Amino acid sequence: MKLALLAAAVLLAQADAGTPGRVRITVRAIAATNDPAAAPGIDGKLSPISTHIESFGEQFRFRSYRLLQEQTFDLDWKSPAQVELPGSRSLQVTPRQLDADGKIKVHLELLGEHPEHSRKLHTDYAIQRGGTILVGGLRVDPQDEKAGKLLIAITQEMEK
Repeated sequence: MKLALLAAAVLLAQADAGTPGRVRITVRAIAATNDPAAAPGIDGKLSPISTHIESFGEQFRFRSYRLLQEQTFDLDWKSPAQVELPGSRSLQVTPRQLDADGKIKVHLELLGEHPEHSRKLHTDYAIQRGGTILVGGLRVDPQDEKAGKLLIAITQEMEK
């Protein structure tokens, strides 16, 4: 029994030693629309994730993708970062763990419009190392249907 506990302790120590102390996460708020008045295509500021948007676009054919805001965080594990989003909403992102396959598990909480701040999304995602996930569906402006849909792109990059 003592040998098994010692082996488990050694494995945990090795795992902790191999886990980087910080993770870099970039959150981008994107307006996606089919409005004919919007400039077509993908905003040049979105070039770092354009392949992800194009893949997304195969299923959800928006005419235009425009970057609304971008914020990058260098976070310790289990340390949350909060981003203010259009429409008086906010997103909290927390890196939870690094899996053996190199994926990062992140926890997302999307809070709704002020003053209620009701929880609109509360879930975990796995992001491939250097990968991006896209989450969306809400209106950019809850009062204006023509403003398009809000997409949130979350990209992770391990710090060295």
